[in-house]
Amino acid sequence: MRKAAIVLSAFALAATLGACGDTSTAAKDTGGNGQAGSMNLVDLAKSIGDETAEKSSAHMKITGKAAGQDITGEGDLKFGSGAAALSMDMTTPQGSISMVFLDSVLYVKLPKELQPGKAWVRIDSTSDSPIAKALSTVNEQLGKNADPRAALQEFEKSGEITATREEELGDKKTTHYTVTVNVQKMADNQTDPTQKKAMQDAIAAGMKDFPVDVWVDEEGLPVRFALDTPTPDGSGGMTSVKMQVDYTDWGKPVEIAAPPADQVAELPA
Repeated sequence: MRKAAIVLSAFALAATLGACGDTSTAAKDTGGNGQAGSMNLVDLAKSIGDETAEKSSAHMKITGKAAGQDITGEGDLKFGSGAAALSMDMTTPQGSISMVFLDSVLYVKLPKELQPGKAWVRIDSTSDSPIAKALSTVNEQLGKNADPRAALQEFEKSGEITATREEELGDKKTTHYTVTVNVQKMADNQTDPTQKKAMQDAIAAGMKDFPVDVWVDEEGLPVRFALDTPTPDGSGGMTSVKMQVDYTDWGKPVEIAAPPADQVAELPA
């Protein structure tokens, strides 16, 4: 269960922070000179809105490594005036894992059923189950970061744009932003005691910062997002997460629904 929680947490982080790349105004200001110049994350946060709000959905393909496990996945993201919604299917060495985040509730389909005929479990803040607590960080992370504005605001306090450059990605012309996140600042602004301690342990081990890269097309929509970041391993330490998210089909209608109630298991107390 611990490894499943780490994988899900990494997956959630990549999927939700990737949408921070919606920077239509900022992409026009850089001039493609390869330097960050006066651009900062506050500027990026202010520029988020028009294109993403209009499109409101995207398809995602993810590749990466978390907790020593290779991960591939695919899914959809939908957000608007209400809470964001997310559906993902991923493949790991331990088997297939699916998740749906809808109405601030996380549903997880693990490789092994907890109850016969019931492949899904429900994770919410009201549950006292040890399994729910193991995955509670994922639920909180999705709730906080599924809105791209909220995700970018998290980095405003601990990161800065250190480079921009014009690049072709497939058949698209893009602006590539590199953000460097300061782990000490991230720890100072962390309110979750477990994650704060894990980050402090990483700092004590010599970690100072980690990179986040975002590619934005000429319409101001994210095309690719990549990160290499420390993530709590569930036992008070840290593990490495490397993740790449590729976005397509911006604005294409998507349907995200909770699993049928008769397929959702009751978590053991």
